[in-house]
Amino acid sequence: MQITPAIQAEAKTILELCQGDLMAALKVAESQLNIVYTRAQVLMSLAGMVVTVTGFSGRLIAGSSSAAQMFIVAGLLVSLSSAAWVFRRVMRVQWVTSLASQDREHALEHALYRRNRKTSAYTLGGTLLFIGLVLYAIAIALMLTNPVAISGPVR
Repeated sequence: MQITPAIQAEAKTILELCQGDLMAALKVAESQLNIVYTRAQVLMSLAGMVVTVTGFSGRLIAGSSSAAQMFIVAGLLVSLSSAAWVFRRVMRVQWVTSLASQDREHALEHALYRRNRKTSAYTLGGTLLFIGLVLYAIAIALMLTNPVAISGPVR
């Protein structure tokens, strides 16, 4: 773990704003972590929607062309990779108060370091999901521009 000078400066500023109260400063870091967790949950929900849409319409989309098949499978895989990344790197729980037992001067720095790592992981997960959704949208566009007559129930 590498605590940068920027993290040290931010920790010092937060502690000053909290008048030296470590628990109040850790609550600031905790509230920022909660924002990252909440946004990560949105990404997980969007990835879940991709799976749901695939379950209902995937066969119809894939049946329109070989290219649509490749794009829908690629979009699904990238979206699920995003969900796995976010789950592993952002959604993992470690209590902020567990840091309070460490050296008091470094506890807030460690919390901010974790916040920054989770924020970076969230950003990458969001980018992956966006790419997956673009691939998925291309598959849908291919289906719409190449309509195939439906004969009988689609299973």
